[in-house]
Amino acid sequence: MTKLFFLGTSAVIANQERDNTSILLSAAENKILIDAPGSLLVKLAKLKIDYRQIKDIFLTHSHPDHIYGLVSLLHSRYRLNDQIRIFAHPKTINLVRSLRRLFKLEDINKYPKIIYGQVSINHKDPFYDSRDISAWAFKVKHSLDSLGLRFFFKKTKISLVHCSDTAKSEVLIEAARDCDYLIHDCFAPVKFFNKYPQLVKMHTSSLTLGKIASKVSPRVLIPIHFTSEVKYSFNTVLKEIKRNFSGKIILPKDLDILRLI
Repeated sequence: MTKLFFLGTSAVIANQERDNTSILLSAAENKILIDAPGSLLVKLAKLKIDYRQIKDIFLTHSHPDHIYGLVSLLHSRYRLNDQIRIFAHPKTINLVRSLRRLFKLEDINKYPKIIYGQVSINHKDPFYDSRDISAWAFKVKHSLDSLGLRFFFKKTKISLVHCSDTAKSEVLIEAARDCDYLIHDCFAPVKFFNKYPQLVKMHTSSLTLGKIASKVSPRVLIPIHFTSEVKYSFNTVLKEIKRNFSGKIILPKDLDILRLI
């Protein structure tokens, strides 16, 4: 059984209901953490997930709201004598190395041994291939080290694309085309992009997301990474998406669990 655990669904400014975006992907023996903000151990405990089961971490980019909880997670593995694989863009990996050095987490007799997997930006060749899951990476329009991820679950034949923070991108549309599930940046309704045009270069409005989804044709669209810096209704988000996309839409909340079928 393949499940998504939404540990956070917010953009950079978290609020009482939503923490920064992070997802745990669980399939058979695999538990993959996608991004590492916030107090991860608290959220995992609420979902009755043993934090020691997380062996693979994918970091989509190096912005603080996607990585600042990693230090605490590594520190919590004190004296467990285990290892963690961290997959990311080389720039992001360099930051992780610096953080481990700064917080004195490099001693493998005390803390986890870290195996780094530098992700090549090539959505044709998997950078991760286990018995149950293959994963590919592609470039998205946000920062120099930002990655989108495409997963294929071998037993169920289900495909999932997670775009992280991104503006509209033809590379993204091609990499995500015809996936079963599309998790995509949905920062705010379009009126805020008209008011703050600089957002267009880094994020996606709900209106634009509907246009992207109409080209990708996912079976299920999952908007995520909602800003709380401005006030708006999620009904507005849905209405804007539905102007161009007629498929199924799921708006996740923090600590929601979604079974992929």
